[in-house]
Amino acid sequence: SALAAVYGPREPKSRARELFDRATLEVIVRPRVGAPGLAEKQLEAYLQRQLDHVVLHKEYPRTQITVVLQVASEDGATGAVAGNAAFLALLDAGVAMRATALSVAVGVFFPGEDGASLAPAVLLLDPTEAEERDCDAVVTLSVDGSREQIVSSLSTGAALDAVAWTNCISAGAKACKVLEAFL
Repeated sequence: SALAAVYGPREPKSRARELFDRATLEVIVRPRVGAPGLAEKQLEAYLQRQLDHVVLHKEYPRTQITVVLQVASEDGATGAVAGNAAFLALLDAGVAMRATALSVAVGVFFPGEDGASLAPAVLLLDPTEAEERDCDAVVTLSVDGSREQIVSSLSTGAALDAVAWTNCISAGAKACKVLEAFL
């Protein structure tokens, strides 16, 4: 689980972060304990791409919007949980957005030893932490609901072939549609 807070739109703390015609968006991810590391920086970049796509920056010139996420527990699909928490926090704060961008994690398991089998990959939606450890790869996708296109993706583990990647995108897009209907 993750906690998300939105600060802004507000005046930037430094003039270097101010853009005269649009808002700047800052995403900060804090781990459960300790200082932010490489995983948090990767998650920040993923969330930055996701949120940059949906926020209407031109509506808030010369301002800064800061999204702070605190990872409370890591039960699996942390990237998807953080992405959805950030989007919903922006929605709750009343920040103007052009579309919904919801996230889902897809675990990929290649059957057979070392992925040598010709059988198709097994996909797990919203894998738990234990399932993520058993998966060969985990792909976190953010999908724009109105345009039905991928906004951003974060992949860990083994490299995926074109068929497995396409299946991940298809399953992730369908799962995001279900999430959007739930909202």
